[in-house]
Amino acid sequence: MPKVSFPAVQCIQNGFTFYQTVISSKQLLDYCFIVRRNEDKSKGFNRFLNSNRASQIANYLDKGEGSIPASIIVSAQANSNFAFENDNQVTFDNVPRIFLVLDGQHRLFGYDKSSNEYQVPVTIYTDLTLPEEVSLFIDINTNQKGVPSALLLDIKQLAQRETPTEEVQRELFQLLNQESSIAGLLAPTRSISGKISRKTFNDSTREIIENGPFKGEKVQLLYKGISNYLTAAEIVLEKSKSQNAKLNKTVLFKSLFRIFNDVVDKTLSEAGNLKVESLIEVLDPIAIVDYDSFSGSNNTTIAELTNNMKSEINKTKDIKPDMF
Repeated sequence: MPKVSFPAVQCIQNGFTFYQTVISSKQLLDYCFIVRRNEDKSKGFNRFLNSNRASQIANYLDKGEGSIPASIIVSAQANSNFAFENDNQVTFDNVPRIFLVLDGQHRLFGYDKSSNEYQVPVTIYTDLTLPEEVSLFIDINTNQKGVPSALLLDIKQLAQRETPTEEVQRELFQLLNQESSIAGLLAPTRSISGKISRKTFNDSTREIIENGPFKGEKVQLLYKGISNYLTAAEIVLEKSKSQNAKLNKTVLFKSLFRIFNDVVDKTLSEAGNLKVESLIEVLDPIAIVDYDSFSGSNNTTIAELTNNMKSEINKTKDIKPDMF
């Protein structure tokens, strides 16, 4: 049986032995196999492959601007005849399906989808039983947590990878967190209960930056408009009988920004300005909305609340004597 060998480093931790080596991406896929839970209920434990995610990894690599240092973690099976030689080489039979993938299947298929060939770091465990393989899979996927999305957004400036919209959002975030109705209610680097995360803020403000009356305007002007809007909204919401009628509630915050352009257009049309008192006049009808009936912060709930708020704002006003 033909064999292959690769330079490797041996590591022993708590009785487990594994080896660090590097294998060509074009070779590695042939050696590997995956047993998914939906395919084998008796022995399968890996998740369903997300083809889009694998394609995103391939596109990232093919841009030629980055690298992936994380190892593909595998378990050498008995039919591999895996061995570690004294000259710091690992050897195994040059046949397919000898390494069970424990972690990194999307990276593995991302490499395969790529138009280029790459050197891939590989961590190879040996002499594992099935329970040990499953336990290791569980440990990897529960103890290794990703970086919070809020922190990634916060440090994009340092990597010089901000989009023009994200740059405006960062400056707005800082200004509003210093002086506005939501000052102190914005969490810049992580999710905090009772505060609006940077991701929620960015998701909420993207549309008003890229479209509508404030498109292309300078940050200071946008800040004044949003600050006045939030002040008016806070004053109106104080009239509400709902306990959840607060600016730091995610579902309400997102819904307020979904109606922002409509409210601005209506206020400019009716009052010719965006002063707090003019915005209050337009926003006043949303005080009667039952915000306590909208639980959670999924897209369906946000859409329902947004439609409810728009409906109240667009209702025909009663004719009053002081209108003449």
